[in-house]
Amino acid sequence: MRHRVSGSHGSSTMCAPTTAKTKPNVPVVGRLGGGGKGAVGKEVYLHDLGAVRGEYFFKPPRFVTRFLERHLNDVRDMEIAWLLFNILVTMYPSLIALFTVLPPSHLLGATYLVVFNALYLQRFILAMHYSTHKRLFKRGFLANLANKSILVLMAPIFGIPSNTYALHHIVMHHVDNNEWNKDLSATEGYQRDNFLHWVVYWVRFVAGSWVELPYYAFSKKRWGLFAQCAGGMAASLAALVWLWRINPVATGWTVVAPFLVASTAMMFGNWSQHAFVCPKHPRCNYRLAYTVLNHPDNQKSFNDGFHTLHHVNSQIHWTDFPTKFVEKLGDHAEKDALVFNGIGFFDVGVALFFHRHGFLADRYVNVGQKPRTREEVIELLKERLRPLPPPPPRASPTTSTRVAS
Repeated sequence: MRHRVSGSHGSSTMCAPTTAKTKPNVPVVGRLGGGGKGAVGKEVYLHDLGAVRGEYFFKPPRFVTRFLERHLNDVRDMEIAWLLFNILVTMYPSLIALFTVLPPSHLLGATYLVVFNALYLQRFILAMHYSTHKRLFKRGFLANLANKSILVLMAPIFGIPSNTYALHHIVMHHVDNNEWNKDLSATEGYQRDNFLHWVVYWVRFVAGSWVELPYYAFSKKRWGLFAQCAGGMAASLAALVWLWRINPVATGWTVVAPFLVASTAMMFGNWSQHAFVCPKHPRCNYRLAYTVLNHPDNQKSFNDGFHTLHHVNSQIHWTDFPTKFVEKLGDHAEKDALVFNGIGFFDVGVALFFHRHGFLADRYVNVGQKPRTREEVIELLKERLRPLPPPPPRASPTTSTRVAS
């Protein structure tokens, strides 16, 4: 049976609560709508709390699980380990077969790309994401190799250049926190409901990351990270050339196409997650990200819908997000955070490209923010979609300040 993630929660009886009340063992965290005149909807229950996990497809043999129990840094990450096992025993044999025993075939290559990306891409990216923030295996030489292999050997088969993810996500994205001209994947300089702006954003990442990412480490004098990133990129390009000489058809479907697919998925995902940025408080984590509740993607992506809390504290374990969200309802209300119900980040991004702001306003959840009418919620969303001007240059490190979240 699938695992359930459980946790404790508080209680209250408010319509748009800053603390949650409970009903049938599921907390009520707010109401649909802005809470103003004509915009008070149904109560929203946090069904993500205790939901059945869907990140993996099958468990490994019992002896493998016992081995993992002994060596995982946190046994709550068993779903991550099981997912990686699924990939190892299904995707890798198929990849090897395309280059060895199977004839060159665009049909087989396309089938490989579609099937395994549909099954694993979203799940793997989030597994890599959380295992990079919090190590998967305990410390030790072999454990360190196992941890590193996720970024060095597994990421490339999903189109992510070897050994680049940690620098981009942990060091750049979380430190510079979506700030324009500093974070390569920053969204705040664009009109986030404009598809052409996203195309520019995507092109910059696909082409520019090969230069900007290693340069970022170089400019920060992070020599170890610079060497790892530059070496990983060089190894990825060398592998592309070598494999192309062996089998260009298979290489196109297993190396080139996955890079384009992964780049598109990751940049669309990050664009969607950071589409709403408060122009007055762009560095406040409650106002540069948002939360999506009660969507099936949360059970396939290690509760990735709680993205606001992840930026508030990137060390929160993914299994704790629903409980922490209940505990932090007051902070979400006080800082006017955006919360949506029943939709995922993909739905939000697509809705924005079609200017369906009303669709999003109808799924807005009031958890204690100031009351707004539907029209006022729409205006709030539009305000947080507008491009921000470039930040002014800082006079010196001693005079610069950051807004605390």
